[in-house]
Amino acid sequence: MMRQIVTAISGLLCLVLLIWSSSIAQEKHFYFYKSAQTRGSDAGFTPFTLLINGTFDALRLSPDAGHDLTALKWNTDFKNVWNSLSDPVGSIRAYGWENFRRQELLNLSFDVDDLQFIPNFADHIIGYGMQYAKVTEWYDAHGYESPVLLGIATSLVYQLMNEVVQNSATTSVNVDCIADVYIFNTLGFALFSSDDVKRFFSETMQLNDWSLQPLYIPRNHHLENAGQEFVMRYTLPFAERYAPFICWGVNSIGGLSYRYDDVNRISVGLGNAILGMTTKYRGEFLSATPNFERAIGLFWDNDGSLLAGLIVSGQKSVTAQLNVYPGFIDLYGIRPGCYLGVGGREGLVVGVTFLNLPVSLGLER
Repeated sequence: MMRQIVTAISGLLCLVLLIWSSSIAQEKHFYFYKSAQTRGSDAGFTPFTLLINGTFDALRLSPDAGHDLTALKWNTDFKNVWNSLSDPVGSIRAYGWENFRRQELLNLSFDVDDLQFIPNFADHIIGYGMQYAKVTEWYDAHGYESPVLLGIATSLVYQLMNEVVQNSATTSVNVDCIADVYIFNTLGFALFSSDDVKRFFSETMQLNDWSLQPLYIPRNHHLENAGQEFVMRYTLPFAERYAPFICWGVNSIGGLSYRYDDVNRISVGLGNAILGMTTKYRGEFLSATPNFERAIGLFWDNDGSLLAGLIVSGQKSVTAQLNVYPGFIDLYGIRPGCYLGVGGREGLVVGVTFLNLPVSLGLER
């Protein structure tokens, strides 16, 4: 009975969301997709880049995360996620309702083992919600019929595949995907279907998508530098050239942006990067806790579109990751970008990127 009730409520919520979204999507004002942008991360945004960066974001969580696409346990991961999602009540009951609440929903603990709910709010509601609105605007700007439905479909695909990749071949109950898919992703859809919310996050809090530039390495079938990063900042009313910012994803950097002309900003900040995950057992169930290391970040953006970003992390084993996006450099009319990763975690990864390619070729050693 409980399962039927949950299914009915979920279906009703989706129906209301579709009707609400369809009505507001008639307006042509775009809050996050900038069709006139020809430089940086916004210029390269498409549904394909969203699908790739969103699906494979979890590969960045560890140097041993299995970047070899041919080695991923697709069948095991998909089956485990599907089994958990098809019986959410039974899965949560087996895991423990109190454990589920503390780990996935909300608690007042400062123990890092109990803070997994924080990405649920920051990534799945705010970040993924914004990307749903952005990809919907992309479809609308390119003349597709039913852009809202296409935006929902695109978002659901990468969000589901993100959970599959993140499952990491475990066969135990996965309550993380239940919280993500049924609660936080759905809240992101609902929240960013409101024009008032989109206006607030695009104008007042200045939320932007600084996702990465994926590289495919033919020699070992690795996918490198795929992932989602978000940035949000607030322009100080008493000093309009300055804006505190926070950039988050696998890397979490906070600091200050300086606008040196009408559209260009330099941002500098300090924070943390995640170096792997520590897997622990809670009873018979696995739980993953991130391992943090210090990081500094330097960013250059044009009207919110990231032109170049450098993140240096680690103490004993320093790693530097440089993303230069297409349009930053103009070489005789050709405007390539590049990625360079070097150091303890990266080894050496390098590749040239182009505006119309969702995945570029790279080299690794």
